[in-house]
Amino acid sequence: AVIDTGIDYNHPDLQNNVWSNPGEIPGDGIDNDGNGVIDDVHGYNAFSDNGDPMDGQGHGTHCAGTIGAVGNNGVGVVGVNQNANIMAVKIFNDEGSTDAAAIVRGVQYATKMGARITSNSWGGPRPNSAIREAFEQSPSALHLVAAGNSGYNNDWLPSFPANYALDNIVAVAATDHNDELASFSQYGKKNVDLGAPGVDILSTVPGGKYATYSGTSMATPHVSGAATLIASQNPDITNEELRARLEQGTDQVAALDGKTASGGRLNVHKALTMELS
Repeated sequence: AVIDTGIDYNHPDLQNNVWSNPGEIPGDGIDNDGNGVIDDVHGYNAFSDNGDPMDGQGHGTHCAGTIGAVGNNGVGVVGVNQNANIMAVKIFNDEGSTDAAAIVRGVQYATKMGARITSNSWGGPRPNSAIREAFEQSPSALHLVAAGNSGYNNDWLPSFPANYALDNIVAVAATDHNDELASFSQYGKKNVDLGAPGVDILSTVPGGKYATYSGTSMATPHVSGAATLIASQNPDITNEELRARLEQGTDQVAALDGKTASGGRLNVHKALTMELS
């Protein structure tokens, strides 16, 4: 599940990999599966509390493309997992505003509907007990979260949800093409787990278009995509084992030594194939 600004689920590079709710009949105005949301065919708009998570802002569609843009289709880009099944959970309005209640509804929906991995490219400096509880009460999912873009050490100045001390949260810093820590990326040996590419990332945006963005928001879906590949290859994997693969499967890079718990940058192939210690 991409818990963000929604997804353009009609984008030609995404539409074949967007989740469809098997219990819902499109367009009949009925809550067929009884989950409290009418016509939630491709996900949930938690901000407006309805079944249309279409992205009018762009951020969530960009993240979704990094996770699972379709490959070998002659257009655009290729996601980390070309066969991803991406649920759209919209927690922001199209102006980029949200509140704690919308976030909680979004996490709870993803949990209720069986999301195995959630990608969370959002955050801020203030903790919220209800949001923390929503993540804590989602033990069947692993939640990938952005470290933040203000360049400071999260061990000294916390950022949330990255700093919630929960076993099912993995926080991601951003690196550039030289394997340097991005100038904007937050970090923290105790509270940030690994790095991933997050500078000048080309991906999908609404209207069938593409754009280049930078941020820990762009790094997080790289790790989310890797997590979905690992989970699909190992359907019974625990969150502990999945987290270990992501962290132990990194390439150790000098710029992340002492800046993340793993000291490394994501290596998808290694995470998929390594023997766990």
